Amino acid sequence: MQQQTYSNIYKMARRRKNNYRRKKTSTGRIYVAVIMLFMIGVMTFQIVKLYNKNQDLKEKEEALQGQVDSANEKSDELKEYEQYVGSDEYIENEASKKLGLTHDNWIIFKEEENK
Repeated sequence: MQQQTYSNIYKMARRRKNNYRRKKTSTGRIYVAVIMLFMIGVMTFQIVKLYNKNQDLKEKEEALQGQVDSANEKSDELKEYEQYVGSDEYIENEASKKLGLTHDNWIIFKEEENK
């Protein structure tokens, strides 16, 4: 009978120890789960923040690309105008407009002023 009592006490002690381990293990699992959820939340926040920043930078890039394109077009126009200014045609036009000079074989027609 005493043998049976010791075995019962031993079984009860073992059950308590196992129950304590289970509680300890489940508490640890809860802590790990909470920490993981926190980390996932922080990472999600950072991902959203970086995504929004990326979108803003893409918009700025498009705006700046538009400015670069318009500057290139204006540069091309100025190069064409520079070539025109250096041509004989431009010099003749300016001389006839501002100075009234003409070629020898030109015939000039002027309107009469009506009084």
